[in-house]
Amino acid sequence: METLTDTRPTFSRLTDGKTRHSWRAAVPVVVVIVAVVGLVAYLASNISSSSQRASAAERDANQYREQVTAVTKQVGDLQKDVTLARSPGRTTVIIEAPAPAGKKTAAAATPKAWAAVTWGELPTGKAWMRVNAYGLAQNLEAGKAYHVWMQPASGDPIDIGAIEIDHNGSGYAMKVDLPAIDQGKAVMLTIDASDAKQPGQTVARADLPKLQTTVTPAPPQQAQDQNPPAAQNQQQQNQAKPGTDTQQMHQGK
Repeated sequence: METLTDTRPTFSRLTDGKTRHSWRAAVPVVVVIVAVVGLVAYLASNISSSSQRASAAERDANQYREQVTAVTKQVGDLQKDVTLARSPGRTTVIIEAPAPAGKKTAAAATPKAWAAVTWGELPTGKAWMRVNAYGLAQNLEAGKAYHVWMQPASGDPIDIGAIEIDHNGSGYAMKVDLPAIDQGKAVMLTIDASDAKQPGQTVARADLPKLQTTVTPAPPQQAQDQNPPAAQNQQQQNQAKPGTDTQQMHQGK
């Protein structure tokens, strides 16, 4: 008896062939996808790095602008201080403590406290004071300090500042934006608490001379704003008169 051989393709052969063929077809697609993902990741990394560099550059630029602004302000303040230090002011007043009672030798051994107060005027109409003090005691009580006060014509005394005493018993103080120069009444050298709000023990006092301001005040803005409407109203009235006359003429006809 002859044996028959089954020559039909098996299922495993068919599936194996299709599988190998499908993987071969998918390899290029996978490569392209991987390349695209890598490119996107690279671009995202570059964008993130560029954004970080831009943020850092902007932060550095802001810090540089702040530093330039601060330096410009300091230079302006220094120039203002130098200008005022060189200015002779409008007048200089000497305030001097009375001589201590006792023998002449004791008075000679103990120098009197005195100060030269220069009083000037700013272009804005405000006033300023520069104080150079001498013969100040260096053994004040704890928490005490020399102060210079300006008494305006009205209102409370204004603290020019505490005087820092050097090893020679000399000191300096200065203040700007004081009331106008025609508003001064007196100046005082006192011993007060470091944070005093009112004059304490008066060491020396002098009246300020009567001065008139030399700054010409600017015309009020309100008056300037009111003039144009008035002129405009007058012009409108003048323009309205011919029309009224014409109307009356027509009515007469």
